[in-house]
Amino acid sequence: MTLHVQRSTGTMFIVGAPRSGTSLLYKALCLHPQVGYISNWVRRYPALPQLAVLNRAARRFPGLQQAVWFGKDANAYVYSSPRSWLTRAFPMPVEGEPVYTRCGVPQPTGSPALTPEHGQHGALPSAFAAIQRYGGGDCMISKRIANNLRIAVLTDAFPDARFVEIVRDGRAVAQSLSKVDWWPDSRIWWYGGSPRQWQREGRDPWELCAHHWVREVGAVAEGLAAIPSPSVFSIRYERLVRDLAPVLRDLAQFIGLPDDRDWSARLAQLQHRPASGKPEYHRLPSDALATIERIQSPTLRQLGYSV
Repeated sequence: MTLHVQRSTGTMFIVGAPRSGTSLLYKALCLHPQVGYISNWVRRYPALPQLAVLNRAARRFPGLQQAVWFGKDANAYVYSSPRSWLTRAFPMPVEGEPVYTRCGVPQPTGSPALTPEHGQHGALPSAFAAIQRYGGGDCMISKRIANNLRIAVLTDAFPDARFVEIVRDGRAVAQSLSKVDWWPDSRIWWYGGSPRQWQREGRDPWELCAHHWVREVGAVAEGLAAIPSPSVFSIRYERLVRDLAPVLRDLAQFIGLPDDRDWSARLAQLQHRPASGKPEYHRLPSDALATIERIQSPTLRQLGYSV
């Protein structure tokens, strides 16, 4: 089926549990020349949206852009090892929480999700418009894990916003969370402490990883339930990494981005080739996998993942 494409001047938010492919999706979309985004420079100096002009400069060096954003292994998560001054300075899409903070959008501190009454977020559309104006592009895209809990706030600020939801098998998410360097000291909104604190209390760390996926997926589902279905696009991580370019082209049509031959060629270079056979989480110790599945089974089945 051919989708009718309309040029978009709107805003789109990517939501999904951490370690579900949100960074890969975000950066792959931001390779498109008509996409605006919060860069590492604007995150550092949120009062200076003019720094988004560096996004235009980044497009002039496509080879360097691809290497810095995705690394040698085409991995969108590039923070697990020391980086050179060049890679730290090169403009790159980031979550950009300081922009939200400066515009009066509070960080979620626990359940329930934020509502429009939480904070004064009226400055956010102006900030996004300025970033888009200086950085170029027809569509402003933002990826921020905290947005899973403030979908209502975002739709109040951007009534015509679109949302892209990405979902990944929770067992793979739990395994991935246990391996990333930022996880042990991150603050878990529904628990109120960190994974390190959870473990000091004598609790099973696999239970926390498993519960966190369930909580994040539930928060996204609750937030998107109030959004008209034509404004929501859902993606499975497993299909994204298998068919990256076709999935992104479908998403571009949903957003209203024009066809771009160079962008399609660059997506082909990023194409992941998942290993054949059983998913990687099957390598987990049997007791760890049993713990994860005990907690996640209802949600896994609801989403169509076999247990």
